[in-house]
Formats: sequence, structure tokens, C-alpha cells
Amino acid sequence: MSFCQHKGMALAGFKIAIRYRWENIAQVLTNPISLIVYYFLWKAIYAYTGQEIIRGFTFPDLVHYYVLAMIVGFFTWSEVDKWIEYDVIHGKMTNALIRPFGFLYWYLSFETGISIYNLIVQTIPVFIIGFIFFNLQVQGLTVFLGFFASTTLAFFIYFGLAFLLGLAAFWMKRITGLRRVRRIIIGFLGGSFIPLTFFPNWLQQISHFLPFEYVRSVPILVYLERISIFNALATQLIWMIIIYLLIHIISKKAIKRYASVGL
Repeated sequence: MSFCQHKGMALAGFKIAIRYRWENIAQVLTNPISLIVYYFLWKAIYAYTGQEIIRGFTFPDLVHYYVLAMIVGFFTWSEVDKWIEYDVIHGKMTNALIRPFGFLYWYLSFETGISIYNLIVQTIPVFIIGFIFFNLQVQGLTVFLGFFASTTLAFFIYFGLAFLLGLAAFWMKRITGLRRVRRIIIGFLGGSFIPLTFFPNWLQQISHFLPFEYVRSVPILVYLERISIFNALATQLIWMIIIYLLIHIISKKAIKRYASVGL
């Protein structure tokens, strides 16, 4: 896939994201409200328990965690499974399959454009809000670069997981229910709703062997300097390789089915 082709599809994704500008504007306006809700909720919990540290988090640490969770979530969010489902149902998958650079990279470039839009419209504003109103600490260059690298790998992992689920549409066509389950599982086991340290020890141990925490929790902990940057990036890279190997294997079967059945 050439740079021009990648740029063209990324631009297409960027333009599609602009079409939902009113939805994005609404999210920009409601994001501070969500953070305020988390702020007062956990302030009440800490006041009620009388503890300064709960599960390894002080109150300011936990507020910063939710700010970063929102930031990472905006940048890594992908609904490629929705696009695949739509193209399979409406017979538009052929347009992607005939691309000379492969339909995986076709969708990846498209989603990259959407993520760039989210970075500009949602991620950066939340960063600014976090610094101004929630005293989010400005980290050093090494930590910030580690956070950026970890968040970028998280994007590829999230995209890969969503893409794998999207391939189910070649057999099932409609996967709306599965997509909802995917969002809940990644949100829960990824640490979006609550830090994983609040889970029972047995569930924490299980989550370490699953890719979900490397989509949300790990980039956050890198920024908070709670885990090794090297170990985080190395493990994320391993998961990314595993996921894309699975995509390579399953997509071949999906394409054969599409060609033979004529979906």
C-alpha cells in the first residue's frame, strides 16, 4: 500500500467523521460533565470510607485515571466491525476486496482518518480540561513518548479485535449484538469503567492473559508511571502480532466464503 493510497483512505475516514460533527460536538460538551460526575462520585466514596488510598489510588490519582481513560478511549476507538457488517449486508465488500493493497489496510487507513479527527476534536480538548481543571500532571518527555507509543499500539490492538469480530459477518451477516458485547467486555476488562486493581485478585490474574487491558489500562498506567514502559510496549507488541496473525488466517477463510457463497 503506497503512502498516497493510505493518505486517500485516511482522508475519506476523516471526512466521514466530520459528517457526525453534531454528535462529536455533543460529546465535547458532555465530556466535562462525565468527568464531574466521576469526580464527585469518588470524592463521596473516599469521604465515606475515610481512607486516603483505595486499592493503590489516592483520590487525585483516580481522577487523573478517568481523565486519561477518556483520552485513550477517544484515540483508540474503532467501529471497523460495524463497517464490515454494513459492507457485507449491502454487498459493498467487493469494493474493499478488489483493492490492490488488501481490505485489511483499506479499513485500517479509513479508521486512522477517524482517529486523527477524534484526536483533534475530542482527545486534545480533554487533555486541556484535565490539565486546567483536574490538575493532571505534565509528564516528562520520556513518559509522554512512552504514553503516546503505548496508546498507538492500543489503537492497533483495539482495531484488530474489532476487525476479528467484523469477520464474523462473513458467516453471520448481522453481528450487532456481538458488537455490543465487544464494547462491554473491552470497557470492563480493559479498565475503562474502573481500574483493574479494584477487581478480585483472580480476575486480575485472568485479565493479564487477555488483550483487553492493553487497550485501555496499560497506556493509562504508563502515563501515571505505575508500570515499566518497556514491558508495557513489549507486551502490547506481542499481542498486536498475535491478533494480526489471527486476522491473516481467518480473513483468508472469510474471503473464500464470500467468493464461493456470493454474499
